[in-house]
Amino acid sequence: MKAKMTDLQRLSLDVYNGVNVNFNEVSGEDAIRNAITDAVGGEFNYKNFRENKYRVFSILEEALDVTLGIVITNQFDNLAEVKNVATGDKISFKVSDQSLFRVARIAGGNNDLRRQKLLNKRFTVDTDKYGVKIYEELDMFIAGRIDWSSMIDRVAQSFANFMGTKIYEAIAKSYSSLNQTYGVTGTFDDDALFDMVQHVEAKSGKKAVIMGTRKALRTVTKGLNLSDSMKDDLNKVGYLTTVAGTDLYLLPQAHKIGTDEFLVDDNMLIVVPQDEKLVKVVVEGEALMLETAEAGDRNDQQMEYQLQKSFGVGVIQSAVYGIYKITG
Repeated sequence: MKAKMTDLQRLSLDVYNGVNVNFNEVSGEDAIRNAITDAVGGEFNYKNFRENKYRVFSILEEALDVTLGIVITNQFDNLAEVKNVATGDKISFKVSDQSLFRVARIAGGNNDLRRQKLLNKRFTVDTDKYGVKIYEELDMFIAGRIDWSSMIDRVAQSFANFMGTKIYEAIAKSYSSLNQTYGVTGTFDDDALFDMVQHVEAKSGKKAVIMGTRKALRTVTKGLNLSDSMKDDLNKVGYLTTVAGTDLYLLPQAHKIGTDEFLVDDNMLIVVPQDEKLVKVVVEGEALMLETAEAGDRNDQQMEYQLQKSFGVGVIQSAVYGIYKITG
């Protein structure tokens, strides 16, 4: 049963989505700040925070849970199915068998046929605990200059970025399990790509789509004889949304945290049945905020905290999909 969203979570969600809300005659951002101020007794200062910090932690944990939920759902909606479960719960994903039954000739006078079982598989995704460590100077706390709402958004985006790394790593690693029909490496050849499209469609019984970064999708259009309207569309968004009757979907590019290295492989095209989410993400339990260093624990008087969240990522190995790795 899905947990009911609290007023604070609904407010945090509206603030994140840029909804112009008015709560108790103040803006959404101010309402979150007021909730934290109320939690420490009405005045935010270091002594009050020290005495009531676990109430503040509870507010930030609630806000992080709902913000992270909407971030990962929005960013990976085309590629991944995200499920939230309570701590200790396990959820299994059902994978339907799309293969066709063999049709056999029946000899006259009997009805003997080899029986063929309907095969559907289930698998679970194991979760691990991950953490983000943050710190702030004591003077900033005393001055009340901590933008908690912005900090939670940054933490949620950091978790989502890390989760994105895990999702794309899982897809890339699954390439080795694909046979030569569904796992192709080499210089780009549109015939080879659309052979893969047809194989995915024939085996899944669904229309296939092609996914990739903007640079990867541009490769699909190179060498095509484009009409003026197609050239105009290509100029506007950087790729065509449909090529040879097949829809193209953009995978957003990002940097690996702390580097200028791209997160998503620009030389990889993924072919999947439409609306098929081959990656399964399980987010387990509620966020947890821990104090790892008080102001007096360090010579620089930095205050250090860790926000933890449990999640797991899995790719359906038996799903019908293809990966084209472009080498030139």
